[in-house]
Amino acid sequence: MTSFRKRVGVPGLAAVAVAAALMAMDDAFGPPPHVLPFKYGAIVIHFPWLLALLPIGAGATLLARRLGATFSERLLVALSPALLIGGIVNSLMAVVVALAKVGGQRVHPIDFIGHFIVGWLVFPAVALLLGSLPFLGDGVPGRNPATSA
Repeated sequence: MTSFRKRVGVPGLAAVAVAAALMAMDDAFGPPPHVLPFKYGAIVIHFPWLLALLPIGAGATLLARRLGATFSERLLVALSPALLIGGIVNSLMAVVVALAKVGGQRVHPIDFIGHFIVGWLVFPAVALLLGSLPFLGDGVPGRNPATSA
């Protein structure tokens, strides 16, 4: 296993797997999501899941730091659930919107900005970053975790 896979791949995929599993559990057993009106489509917010992203971001970033990841690698690890899950959801929605338009349905793609871009990318990314903030730094000033024993 390359060092990049060890430093970024392992904690990033672990964070994505835990975030996806908790999203499924929230969807099945949690309270109904809150819907906030937004100029470009309603934003659906799963508050329990967003709160769960705080320790997920923290844990993944801590693991990456302990494995010797650089700041940018830790940032990538922290954002990996939002980037991967949000990217998949947004890609699928682009296909749905395109097929609906081809099928003659009245579609306003800008309405999906609020729900998909903000709800599935921006809010989760903010929650993950807030959780990862204590672990984005090197820990001890002047010490590089990649070179310490």
